[in-house]
Amino acid sequence: MAVIAGMAGMVRPAQAEVTDARITAEGTRDFNMVLDLRNSPDNSVMTNGRELIVRFSDPIGEFDLNSLIGQYPEQVLTVQTSYDVLLMEMAFDGKFDISQNDNQLAVHYTKPEKQAEAKPAPTTRIPLSDAENRAAETRRAIIEARARMELGQYGHAREILSAIIKNDPESVEARNALAEVEYRSGNWREAARQYGRVIAHNHDPAIVRARQDILKQNGAFIGGGAQYQDNGSSNTQIVGTVNGRAFIRDDLLLAMDVENRHIDADPFIQRNGDNRGFTGDRQKLALRLDQEISARTIWQYRAYATQKSPGIGAEWQYNILPGTVSLDADYHQPYWDQTSAVVQYGTRDSIAANYDITQADSWDIGIGTSLNNYGLDGDANLARTWRLEGYVRDSFDIYNFPVFADYRLDAEYPLAQTDKTDAAGNGFSPLDVARREVHEFSMGHDIRLADYLTLSTGIAYSYDRYGEQGFGFTGALIGNLADQYETTLSFGHTANSSNSVGSSGSTFIGITIKQYF
Repeated sequence: MAVIAGMAGMVRPAQAEVTDARITAEGTRDFNMVLDLRNSPDNSVMTNGRELIVRFSDPIGEFDLNSLIGQYPEQVLTVQTSYDVLLMEMAFDGKFDISQNDNQLAVHYTKPEKQAEAKPAPTTRIPLSDAENRAAETRRAIIEARARMELGQYGHAREILSAIIKNDPESVEARNALAEVEYRSGNWREAARQYGRVIAHNHDPAIVRARQDILKQNGAFIGGGAQYQDNGSSNTQIVGTVNGRAFIRDDLLLAMDVENRHIDADPFIQRNGDNRGFTGDRQKLALRLDQEISARTIWQYRAYATQKSPGIGAEWQYNILPGTVSLDADYHQPYWDQTSAVVQYGTRDSIAANYDITQADSWDIGIGTSLNNYGLDGDANLARTWRLEGYVRDSFDIYNFPVFADYRLDAEYPLAQTDKTDAAGNGFSPLDVARREVHEFSMGHDIRLADYLTLSTGIAYSYDRYGEQGFGFTGALIGNLADQYETTLSFGHTANSSNSVGSSGSTFIGITIKQYF
């Protein structure tokens, strides 16, 4: 969605501005308000009783319209503004007379006289038909609902749109607006349902993508995939996965991941000191249950299993605007970052803390830290480490070309490792956790090749203070060839990776297919 908005921004005209606002009044019977505008030639103006609602053609700039309340208390009761909407509630009942041009919006508000109004003069204008009147009124109501949505008046906007849909259940424009209201107010399930009703009558690619984005982030799915990895001199692996998630009830989400990993590993030191290779398969299962306690709090419960080692974990997530803080702990989580750990059924015990800020003026920022205790089957205390992770991501334009830039830190520092002696009297570490401090800088761009096909590409330079460094690349061809299906072909190369021994490089190619519900 951010990419769509960014591309739309390439053709947006200069930002609209309210440069001045003034009111002249004669007592409390009537007054004139004039808004001086810049770059706003096509505004939607509505009145509802005492309320004046203006939706400008572009953002309204920095002028403080809320100051009108203090300057004109006898005329203005409330003022609300948002991105491109102004709502004013007048202090007394009256009649609006509105005119506008490219540079000004003039409002004359008059308290009606007590005597009966004169009958209107005859007119030769051809009256609108009932259907045309209903269509005009519906359009005006939808504009008002969207304006109230921008002001955060979700309940009022919902009432307006629900009334339209009650009279016209197949109104695509009203359902599209209602879907956006529901999503912004946090009711993503109803938003997805309303978008589905819209798609049934209007297969607009933008609406299909909007629904897919909602389901991808929140909804149920089932999927599978395969990936081939060449981890340099360490090993090659073919990874097959089956995963999915579904709601047991509205506040309870169950997710599952099953993985089979076929490994062809170079010789490495076994826990008894022998040096030999390995070819074979390893499997693991992960189950996750997310329980929504409140609008801000989620508890997550986890269960793990390999052929030899079960494990459990839990996480507490709390939404602290504009981000989310989480605390989590895991016991005997399957840990396969090291070749020896993969072969020997490695586990990790950890406690971690993370904080993520997303979509704060297009910035995504996160930082996390953990203390870890690693072991192999039958020996749970072979290495202890401290891990530090972080990222900063921004989306912006370079000469009207939308791109994203990213910095990531992946660091792990051993605190202690167990040494043993083999049968020949030589010392060795049964689980040698590599020290790493990877700094990665990347830049990329999403290219929409067709309505349902996107190419996401990026280049990166990564530097490990204790290992390899160099350039890499990533790419993904994402196809939405049907409303509920997503197919992703991914490929890339990294100069170093935490998913292989000694933070060495990795080249991969893979495909995943998901069906969302």
